[in-house]
Amino acid sequence: MIRIVIIDGQDSDRSKAEVVLSAQNDFQIVGVGKDGYDAITLVEICKPDIVLLDIDLPDLNGVKVASILKCRFPNTSIIIFTYLNDDKYALNAICNGVSGYLLKNTDMEKLAEIIRVINDGGCHISPYVAAKVFPHVSRLARKEYPQLATQFPAQPPDTQFPANLSRQELQITNYVGLGLENQEIAKKLFLKIGTIRNHITVILQKTSLRNRTQLAVFAVQNGLTKELPNPH
Repeated sequence: MIRIVIIDGQDSDRSKAEVVLSAQNDFQIVGVGKDGYDAITLVEICKPDIVLLDIDLPDLNGVKVASILKCRFPNTSIIIFTYLNDDKYALNAICNGVSGYLLKNTDMEKLAEIIRVINDGGCHISPYVAAKVFPHVSRLARKEYPQLATQFPAQPPDTQFPANLSRQELQITNYVGLGLENQEIAKKLFLKIGTIRNHITVILQKTSLRNRTQLAVFAVQNGLTKELPNPH
């Protein structure tokens, strides 16, 4: 059983998360609070495995709360769950030991899956947030380990995708860069989710990228996140 504490400054968001997550057979909601002081108290009392933590709290900033919790309860995993798609907040949160940074437009069923992954020792960042954070991480890594710049010199990004990408594949790539999930892309393009998955697999093959996050980063770095006219 995964023990979860939910901390959210918005009553409606807090209630929604509690209802949806408590319906999972392997989840137990052991505490619910609305501010940073609630978070510290509940984690100390309830000893949860996971804390689902909003940034926009009425007292302490959520990132500050995360840093306090990780210092006092290092074995508790923290997932930031917020509307704030901000690279500075995300990078600060990661530096303070959070295991996840998710936007509140994340599908609740997917949120449950991510919680399980993080409870098993994994990490997760919303793709569009990752696209903003990765350039900072790259710069920090090269500053900290300058020898990497010699071994793996930075290459200027291509200004456009390979010509063998169809217009629809380019549209899907743009939506991935904008942080949309497959279900959202499918709705916009009037396609089935399975079709979107297949297209993304083909796009990754054509662009020689390994995963969806790399595709999102590439799209953002190359200014390819402006929506094209719908191909239908």
